[in-house]
Amino acid sequence: MLHTETIERKTFKLLEDLMNDQNLDGFSLAGGTALSLYLGHRKSIDLDLFRIDDFSASMLSDYLMEKYDFVNEFQEKNTLKGFINDVKIDCITHKYENLKFIKSINYIRLYSLEDIAAMKLNAIADNGTRLKDFVDIACLSTKLSLNEMLEAYQKKYRNSNAIRALRALTYYADIIHEPINLVNGKYKWSNISKRIDEMIKKDMETFSSMPY
Repeated sequence: MLHTETIERKTFKLLEDLMNDQNLDGFSLAGGTALSLYLGHRKSIDLDLFRIDDFSASMLSDYLMEKYDFVNEFQEKNTLKGFINDVKIDCITHKYENLKFIKSINYIRLYSLEDIAAMKLNAIADNGTRLKDFVDIACLSTKLSLNEMLEAYQKKYRNSNAIRALRALTYYADIIHEPINLVNGKYKWSNISKRIDEMIKKDMETFSSMPY
């Protein structure tokens, strides 16, 4: 079951349309919105669509403009970013093999929890400013242990260093704090940082409740 309450109706309708569009067959949903659909932990507004192989950003941009009134904000090789009906959408080639098969739930293609965990840790290791990445990792602890997340990170990014990711996960000085809209709770940073501390102390365990 997908937690569709985590995204606006128009965003989910757009996601359904894109998932049923043959010209986007190679793309699957990852990022915070995919995780929110899995976990139901927070509201999410962006659509992050990834694929492993190359695509023509210019051709896809032209197609999306014609069919969906896409507004192109940024384009380079294998990367296209913009808006459809005020919904932010990123289409990106991410050339790292998937750890598990893409899941299809109600015709929505989603990266696995393990792949999302690896990608979130990679994002934190590269740029530890996004508060949502830390919140997502803390909430993901209800499904995967920190050890499982780090193993996924090292398998997906074969030249990665788990210690680097672990240090980044516990370094909070660069985080840009912003509003977080949790579905069934009130956001407090202290709860998130406490959960991350608990994850490190009990790195083989998953947790029975969300960190809020």
